[in-house]
Amino acid sequence: MPDLSVEERLKRLEDEAGLKKLINTYHKRADAFDWAGWAETFTEDAVFLLPNSFGTLRGRQTIHDVCKGNMDHVYDVFQHIMINLDFEVDGSDTATGTANLIFTGLVDRAAQTKYYQSGGRYKWTFKRTPQGWRIAHAWLEFIWNNGADADQVFKPAEEAA
Repeated sequence: MPDLSVEERLKRLEDEAGLKKLINTYHKRADAFDWAGWAETFTEDAVFLLPNSFGTLRGRQTIHDVCKGNMDHVYDVFQHIMINLDFEVDGSDTATGTANLIFTGLVDRAAQTKYYQSGGRYKWTFKRTPQGWRIAHAWLEFIWNNGADADQVFKPAEEAA
């Protein structure tokens, strides 16, 4: 990799900070059931691949509708924990990223020992827009769960209809 100027290094750090803020906003809004705000973290033409849950979702509105429709009425509260965030900024208006996810959902806030929990891995492609960084492509594969998804929230979109 060629040596970067101070300005280029600063821009890369600012971009990485912007991507981290975007992903933190993404999960903060989901945890608050702010589905409209959550959907705004995607580009209009985003694609979200969830191979072992909701399937392939195309477009911000579809992503919003499927995720809200399958989760909003099921859980009283949920929490997303993101770890091992890693971003690669190519110096233009695109970037990639990965992270690990731990998701916990409570069907009844009063029954805190009865929860669904799963873990997965994210891969993203980001695009810089006039509103800042947005998710253009997301891939999330759940790799484990505690087997407590009795309501089958995480089923392919074609089965969810």
